[in-house]
Formats: sequence, C-alpha cells, structure tokens
Amino acid sequence: MIALAVSGVICGAGAFFILRPGVLSSRAETAREQIRNAMVWLVQRSQVRHRADLAIVGHQASEMVIRKLSSLFIGVISGLGIDIFFYLTGVNISKLIALIILVGAGVLGFLLPDSRVRVQATRRRQDFLHAFSSYLDLTNVLLAGGAGTETALIAAADAGDGWSFSEIRDALTRARSARRSPWVELANLGDLYNIPELAEVAGSVQLAGEHGARIRLSLSARADSLRNRQMGEIEAQAQAATERMGLPMVLLFIAFIALIGYPAVHLVLGSF
Repeated sequence: MIALAVSGVICGAGAFFILRPGVLSSRAETAREQIRNAMVWLVQRSQVRHRADLAIVGHQASEMVIRKLSSLFIGVISGLGIDIFFYLTGVNISKLIALIILVGAGVLGFLLPDSRVRVQATRRRQDFLHAFSSYLDLTNVLLAGGAGTETALIAAADAGDGWSFSEIRDALTRARSARRSPWVELANLGDLYNIPELAEVAGSVQLAGEHGARIRLSLSARADSLRNRQMGEIEAQAQAATERMGLPMVLLFIAFIALIGYPAVHLVLGSF
C-alpha cells in the first residue's frame, strides 16, 4: 500500500508539472534568485568581517565563501558518515545525538576556513613585523651615512626580498606616483593589513619630520621598540611550548602511579 501511494504521488506530480511547466520554471527561478542573494550576502559579510585577513593573505571574499560552503558540505557528509558508522556497528544512539553530530560537523566545517585564514593572517603579520624591523634598521644605517630620507627609504626597500619588502616597495612607488609622503602610504598599508605597529611608526616619524626632529633617532627608537616587542612574543611562545611539553610527562607519571597502585586498590576493595 505504501509503495502504491508513493508511486501515485510521484506520477501525479509528474503529470502536474508536464501540464503546468510554468510552475516548475518559476519555482526554479525563485530558488536560483534566493541562492544568488544568499551568496551575495555571504560574500559581503566575509568582506566586512575578514577584510584585513583576506587582504594580507591575498584571497578574495568569493573564494573564501566557496571554501566555506565546500567545507560545510564535507562536514555534513562526515557527520552523516559517523551516524551511519554508529548504526552499522550496533551502537544505540538517540536521534537527538545523531542530529547534534550532524549539525556540529556541519558548523565545524563551515567555520574551519575562518580559523585557517586567521592563522595565516597572524603568521603573515608577524613575518611582516620582523621584516619591517630590519627595514627600519637598514634605513637608519643609510641615514647615518648621510643619505636623504626618501633615498634611504627606497634603498633599504630594494636591499631586501620577500613578500614584506615587496609590499613596502609598492607602497613607496604609490607614494612617488601620487606625490605623497611615503609615511602616509606606509600608514595606509598598516590600516589595510591591520598592523597597528606599522601605522604607529609611520605616524610618529611623520610627526617628527613635521616638527623638525631628527628622523633617525625616531626610527632607531621605533626599531628598538618593535624588536623588544617581538622578543617578548618569542619568549612567551617558547615558554608556552615548554609548558605544553611538560604536560605529557605529567600524564605519563599519573598513568604510571595508577598502574602501580591499581592491584593494591583492587585487592583492598575486593576484601570488603
């Protein structure tokens, strides 16, 4: 009876759509429009939420949305596979737990690209700050040798390679093309990539130049400040890594004590 009812529903739906094809086409057009609006909303949200991270890693918001949807699909399939595995192995789980596993895997897959982009952006910001500290030292050396400010900035940027020095050279090129101060472009670069240290250095050096202070002393002080901050971060990371290395030893010690004490505890408990 159920098979006949399902077959009747399918045949009736097929006959209805054959006689009224406009209904199906209008529904499909509405669905496509809703999907298009949802994609536009996701792209705009990614642009607003991850603007600096996407800019510094060189990704587009549309690419990130595609990765999020692909990861969502993979997460849902993985959650469904876990539920099927529990069912095939005879593990009795409720429908609520199966739904939680499915939804949790999908949400985890959807948020995983965000975490990856943040990690990559953080690593790139750290690399840029290391390179920028060296760039300030090179500029300071050239200024001490008698070079002009703009000449020292350009020569120091040409002396290095890699992504960070390439971004600095591009900023200096834009400054020369627009006839603006190079520190303004470096500050804009810091705002674009969400690197407040870069904007602070550019602002302080520009202020020192406007008030006739010695730019070389300001650059030296800012380079020392960046270097000390980076050394503090490196020491904090090393200390955290040391603490994480001690955790397995503590767990092994606890397991060893439990292994030694289990026979005695079992004997005492069994005597009652």
